[in-house]
Amino acid sequence: MSLLLLALLFIASLYCLYAYPGYGWPHLLLYVSEAGLVGALADLFAITALFRHPLGLKLLPHTAIIPKNRDKLVDGVVVMVEEQLLSKPVLKEKVQQYHLVNLAVSMVERGGSQKLLAEQIWSLVLAFAKQANIQGLAVKLDEQLRSSLQAADLSPYAGRGLRWLLDHTQFQNLLTQLVDLAAERLAHEGVKQQIKELLSKEKEQMLNTGGTFSKWLKKSLLEIAESSNAFNLDEAVGVLYDDLQRFMADLRSPEHELRKLTTEMLYKLASELENREELSDTLNTWKNELLDKISLLPSLTALLTHMRERLLGEQPLLATESAGNRGISPHQIKEFITRFVLGYWEWFKEDRELKDWLEGYVQQFVRNMIDTEHALVGQIVRTTLNDFTEERLTEFIESKVDTDLQRIRLNGALVGAALGAAFYVLLNGIYRPLLDWFGG
Repeated sequence: MSLLLLALLFIASLYCLYAYPGYGWPHLLLYVSEAGLVGALADLFAITALFRHPLGLKLLPHTAIIPKNRDKLVDGVVVMVEEQLLSKPVLKEKVQQYHLVNLAVSMVERGGSQKLLAEQIWSLVLAFAKQANIQGLAVKLDEQLRSSLQAADLSPYAGRGLRWLLDHTQFQNLLTQLVDLAAERLAHEGVKQQIKELLSKEKEQMLNTGGTFSKWLKKSLLEIAESSNAFNLDEAVGVLYDDLQRFMADLRSPEHELRKLTTEMLYKLASELENREELSDTLNTWKNELLDKISLLPSLTALLTHMRERLLGEQPLLATESAGNRGISPHQIKEFITRFVLGYWEWFKEDRELKDWLEGYVQQFVRNMIDTEHALVGQIVRTTLNDFTEERLTEFIESKVDTDLQRIRLNGALVGAALGAAFYVLLNGIYRPLLDWFGG
């Protein structure tokens, strides 16, 4: 538009110069339009030469500057970004201006991403379950667990753990369940047969113990007792069986002496585990001997395999054949993890001391990353710019400064026109009168 207007003004000034030969203003108009047109054309040529060959003339020197120097431009941008805009000191200074942990918390809170965070953790759990090397993980866990158990003094923990179980769990209900389980097993008809076999073995052992006369005497007395029905093995079995049933029924009561004695002895054991050094030494010796003799690896492998199959499959975790135990489904595990993450997140947000402690590690980690991986900044910039062809790079740069380029062209026209007017005033207002004065 500026070129078109100046061209029209130049033509109009020529016409005015022809139509009004005796006036000075047509000359002024010609100076202004001519100088403005030259300035606009010069800027147009210069700007065009930055990006491409003007009029497609490749023979013109010093044209298409940006495409010809693409590699130099890329190197220059990389150096500028890596050593000036995003240098190590600049990045470290900027990082120190922010509390990164609080910033992360704010970002999560602002985006309402707490549940998304839990979903991501669940996705990580599933991804880990899919890709984990079960055998290698079991070996590492076995080594770590074995080493930790050998180094740990289990007696105080065992004592405190036993006391906590007695104080904070429904221990009596647990005993009742054990009694019910034992009573259920004893109610089976096969128990009578087992009692009979046990009594028969005891009878045979008694009859075959001692000298010849003693054996004869015991057999004779037993025959007399059996013939007079004073001793009947089947009746003895029935009596023992009934006594066991009554005993188990009585044992269901929490007030039973045996249950009270059991609880009392367990409390005493917990206290002795915590305080008696000889008992602690014995327990640790037994623990170390046990660890040397048994291998945890098969159990850990089976447990990890079972957990992965249940997490990734439809079968519930810890399920048994019992109709009353359906196990824990993957959906329930996911809900548990979600509730745990959300609960921990709420607690973490309020714990300023923990966040400040974590901030120190995060800041140190980021600074170390800047020191060791700072070259990635330049690599990213170079990789990005290398994807630009000469044409695409030219179009990209030109699109970013298009408005400024238009203003440069307009400035060329305006500055040229102003200089034209200044030259006219200088020549006709100062220089020509001086010539006339000296010549006169």
